[in-house]
Amino acid sequence: MSKILLLSPPYLPEYMRNARCDFVSLSATQWYPILLGYCGAYLEGKGHEVKLIDAPSQRLNHEQARKIATDYRPDLLVLYTGLMSEKNDLEFTDSLLEKLKCDAVIVGPYASIDPEGTLGRARSINKLVAGEFEYPVGEVAARGKAQGIRNLLYKENGKVVRNPARPYLGTKELDAMPFVSRFFRGHIDIYRYKTPSEPYPFMDIMTGRGCKWGLCTYCLWVHTFVKGSCYNLRSIANVMDELHFIERDMPAVRSVMIQDDTFTQERAAEFCEAKIREGIKIPWSCYTRADLDREVLKLMKRSGCRNLHVGYESASERVLTLIKKGLTVERMTKFTEDAKHSGLRIHGDFALGFPEETVEDAEKTIEWAYRLNPDTAQFQLMIPYPGTPFYELMVKNKWLNACGQPDMPKFSNEQIRMMAKKAYRRFYLSPRYICKCLRHPRDHFFNRLKTIRRAVPAMFWKKWEV
Repeated sequence: MSKILLLSPPYLPEYMRNARCDFVSLSATQWYPILLGYCGAYLEGKGHEVKLIDAPSQRLNHEQARKIATDYRPDLLVLYTGLMSEKNDLEFTDSLLEKLKCDAVIVGPYASIDPEGTLGRARSINKLVAGEFEYPVGEVAARGKAQGIRNLLYKENGKVVRNPARPYLGTKELDAMPFVSRFFRGHIDIYRYKTPSEPYPFMDIMTGRGCKWGLCTYCLWVHTFVKGSCYNLRSIANVMDELHFIERDMPAVRSVMIQDDTFTQERAAEFCEAKIREGIKIPWSCYTRADLDREVLKLMKRSGCRNLHVGYESASERVLTLIKKGLTVERMTKFTEDAKHSGLRIHGDFALGFPEETVEDAEKTIEWAYRLNPDTAQFQLMIPYPGTPFYELMVKNKWLNACGQPDMPKFSNEQIRMMAKKAYRRFYLSPRYICKCLRHPRDHFFNRLKTIRRAVPAMFWKKWEV
């Protein structure tokens, strides 16, 4: 059996690469390294010794992370990269390998954007997995021949060779995976992970992989990790067993965040009915599209759901059609009314810098977000990930600046940044939000003092790192 090091390398302070986009977080948000966690759980289940270094959440600098890695002396290093941090990640790991003299493999959705290019830019690393990576990494750890490992790319005679893809993991394989929550309990400090929309501390899990909709042109995971309209599920019994484990063996956890790309209506109903039947009390949250009906939303509330993470994106019907969102402003507005009527909180995800978007479209989105009045909201500067249809359209029309950021004739990069700042001011400095702070000072003010200290300059004069 092998000693395996799972590495999310150090980079900038408050950098986050564990989510569906990578950026320096203004809110000090750190999601769990969910995909590395599942890989670690799988490898431990196969009898390997595993160590996880999640440097951004542990606030490790390069020297500190280097010492931990060299003291561990792994047989295999598994590198999880980001897009923004790729150069840093490869250089840091290449220098590590000069001392460790061990095998190494690159993994993750960011590495799957341009796997040949990423592997080609690595000096010492000679392997990369595109897509789901538990089984391929397990085969690498077992000293399998590179030529026979599906999903693997490897260097041979100075060239990058790409093996055939493997089928996605189905219910049988996902159920056989040890619980990621059990792996996290043994390997990380759960108090290092927080987000403004969730109780602290919380736990991340997945009940399925892929997105049932799977058509949005801008989404990284549906174009690199589990592609297209595909939602492969764990059995409900298996999920309930994990919730029982968290409730029993991790009493500090105050809520569970389901990290499925979108929790569908059918899955939500099945999950809620089982959770109520099993008598599991722990609160939970999830990502969902804004198309669930009121009856399911009420059922979710009864089962202990507290917060929905909802991608609204834009108030422009033209933009929504172009990005293949598959929803209208009217439908999403109705969903929001139903969710609030059911007693559910909402974290609204809005974005600026879509193809053909204008300043007027952005104004509409800002006002719509204000009218919808979710409990919390974010206004993302769009990141065009190579390999997505969004990126290809932006390149075709020459709508990207030298940094690869949206910069369009009718909506310049400077205007996009200006409108994002305006959006945050409109939402968080409004009398309505100040009233929320007065009604719930702990949730909206005292628990977010660090975020507020960073947000104020970001809303007015500081340029964001994206």
